[in-house]
Amino acid sequence: MSDTPSLIGEDRIASVMDIPVTLTVVLGEKILPLGKLYALGRGSIIELDRKVGEPVEIFVNDRLVARGEVQITDEGRLAISMTEIASGGLT
Repeated sequence: MSDTPSLIGEDRIASVMDIPVTLTVVLGEKILPLGKLYALGRGSIIELDRKVGEPVEIFVNDRLVARGEVQITDEGRLAISMTEIASGGLT
């Protein structure tokens, strides 16, 4: 019995579904002179380039795949609610 092309394709897709990828969420950025960076200490506040409620960027292996909003779970952990898939996003 031979495999049909669609089953072979499905097997290939299934075989990569357990490969780990790195998901990174960028809350914002800040450019600082080295002297100011060096002067930072415990309790220092770094103001980022985004406002509360603005979408954050979601990257998979350094590729922008989506945007989302920061949420807080019932357990008090940060989470991201995906609001937009970037063109070429998760495919």
